[in-house]
Amino acid sequence: MEGSRATSGGDLLRLAAGGLLLLGAVSPATGQTVVGGDVRVFAFRVLEATDLAGDAEPAEGNGAAAGAGGVELGILRLKLDSRWQASSGNRFRFELHGLAQATSPPGSGAVTSIATGGTRRFFDLERDSFSGGDVAGTTEIDRLNLRWDRPGFRMVVGRQAITWGVNYFWPVLDLFAPFAPQRIDRDYKPGVDALRFTVPVGDFSEVEVIAAGQGTRTPDDLSFASLGRFHSELGEGPSSVDFGYMVGGFHRDLVLGGFFSADVRGTGLRGEVSWTSPGCDAESTHPVFGCGDFWRVTVGVDRLLTPRLTLIAEASWNGFGAGGPADYARLAEADRVRRGEVVSLGRRYAGISLGWQAHPLLTISGAVLYNRDDASALFQPGITWSLSDHVSIGAGLIGSTGRGVRDGVLGSEYGAVPIVAWSSLTAYF
Repeated sequence: MEGSRATSGGDLLRLAAGGLLLLGAVSPATGQTVVGGDVRVFAFRVLEATDLAGDAEPAEGNGAAAGAGGVELGILRLKLDSRWQASSGNRFRFELHGLAQATSPPGSGAVTSIATGGTRRFFDLERDSFSGGDVAGTTEIDRLNLRWDRPGFRMVVGRQAITWGVNYFWPVLDLFAPFAPQRIDRDYKPGVDALRFTVPVGDFSEVEVIAAGQGTRTPDDLSFASLGRFHSELGEGPSSVDFGYMVGGFHRDLVLGGFFSADVRGTGLRGEVSWTSPGCDAESTHPVFGCGDFWRVTVGVDRLLTPRLTLIAEASWNGFGAGGPADYARLAEADRVRRGEVVSLGRRYAGISLGWQAHPLLTISGAVLYNRDDASALFQPGITWSLSDHVSIGAGLIGSTGRGVRDGVLGSEYGAVPIVAWSSLTAYF
């Protein structure tokens, strides 16, 4: 099976190279091709390791132990974007992104996960390119898609970024590689192998249908879903609302949901809800959480408090979460959590973020995530300085409160997170 996957990945890489040559040969003079990319370098330092009271020493795979001497992460993305018009009413776009990533020391994923991450895909386009005593590197194709636009529809086939949901920390309708709530770098979302078909149904309104392979198992990892977005103006003032539905089958689960996003006199109001009926059998029934239906809900608000100060606040309910810390470890092994669909272990959450533009080139931010079930919290102050139109630097801290690990058992979700300082350099070209 692994051999066939590697062959499939190699064939697609050759197909991508052939596609580039074909584009150069047949794209008309009216077409446009842009080549660029970005480099991101992160440095992490664990200032205070997780409290492991009751254990003789940290486990070998503990993220704090792996990063005790410092962790470095480097990411290089090369991007090609080609657009052309084949005939009247037929516009095309080809997108190809290559990604190379190096981590030192290897096995530091528990620390670097706040800045980068992946998702399960149908096609294997990732390779372990090199590995030494102090560094490990991977290369992959993270975008490989062709888009076709006509007046009556838009179709995209291939590896592409898909974002559903309207909230920032806990978007319950985003089941395509959602960001974790503590993620510090959200500029780039992992691509998903999918076919997406979009039909406009009015001004700022559309219906979207997606078929995606979110893993290598067929049919367990296939997803088929539809999302409708509809827009309405609220009266004659500067207020409007977007609302819609979502229905689909994800990894054998039936998921129904709805959302709204309103702008009421400068205040953003957002909400989304989903109901999941698991399609599991006796072998995949979770020993704690079973196969029962569950709800997930998030409501949020954002507001420009002053011309330079922005507020985001959210509250969320996760019906698949554990009722207490005793079940966190077993919940973390559930497939919904491992594939990144459920991004938190508890049930009741609140989050707040403030961003202050202290100077046109300087932004100071802070975020707090609070687990109301176990009274633990995560604090994320940060600062970003723009050196030029193409280069910026940043720094921040990850801190936490709550009960740590006792005798190998999590006392809270965030209390076990080590205190980590980080810095970053981002350059676009």
